[in-house]
Amino acid sequence: DLDMILAGDWMALKVFINENGSFRESQDAFGSLISGWWNCIATGDFDGDGDSDFVAGNHGLNSRFKASPERPVTMYVNDFDLNGSAEQIICVYEGDSAYPMALKHDLTRQIPVLLKKYPNYESYKEQTITDMFAPEQLSSAIQLDVNQLESCLFINDGAGHFTMKTLPIETQFSTIMAAATGDYNSDGNLDLLLGGNLYNVKPEVGRYDASYGHFLEGDGKGGFTVVSPLLSGFRLEGEIRDIRTIHTANGPVLVVARNNDPLQLFRIQAQ
Repeated sequence: DLDMILAGDWMALKVFINENGSFRESQDAFGSLISGWWNCIATGDFDGDGDSDFVAGNHGLNSRFKASPERPVTMYVNDFDLNGSAEQIICVYEGDSAYPMALKHDLTRQIPVLLKKYPNYESYKEQTITDMFAPEQLSSAIQLDVNQLESCLFINDGAGHFTMKTLPIETQFSTIMAAATGDYNSDGNLDLLLGGNLYNVKPEVGRYDASYGHFLEGDGKGGFTVVSPLLSGFRLEGEIRDIRTIHTANGPVLVVARNNDPLQLFRIQAQ
């Protein structure tokens, strides 16, 4: 029976075991909680041992957001000003303290009561989340943590446990939003295609546009070599949202879907 993997924003990866059509969540698939801003999943037997591994696309490392188990990116969700609507406040660590990412004018527009406490930018600077809100406001909030921002490969040991391996550094320069697998160079090993980028973001964060797509040659042992677009011919532009293979009378063709852009098509010509 086919099992199921779930991934999404502000959540831990989850594996559900199919037991005769009924799904049971595995509690020990990863050994520890691995939460991220997961955007996509692609499965395949990358280490050649007969079971399914998977790749998960994530936010990447080329941004103002940094995350680790000790210093996660955190979002607090609560009705902080008691107006009947919930607010979301994202915090990042600087040293040992967590600071809201929001600029003063954005946060006080959302929570006007803070204007009394922070009438100007001088009073707002260097304020931690615990300086801004009372302990009971934070303890009663929904708290979501992200402790992993790298896009990763997860190797299956055959018994339902996965070992995480980060993908090559070149793939961490931007968000990964789409992934596809196949033996694109006909060497008998599973390869990986990745695409991403994200433009619709706040100016102070900066848009994520450093990816031109990636062709990763698999070695059949769970390792990858990044192939330059000059050699592979696989160069993507724009916000990539999906990569699929279609089969035509003249051979397989890669179809790349882009946000607010025409499709890109690539004919696969394995050596």
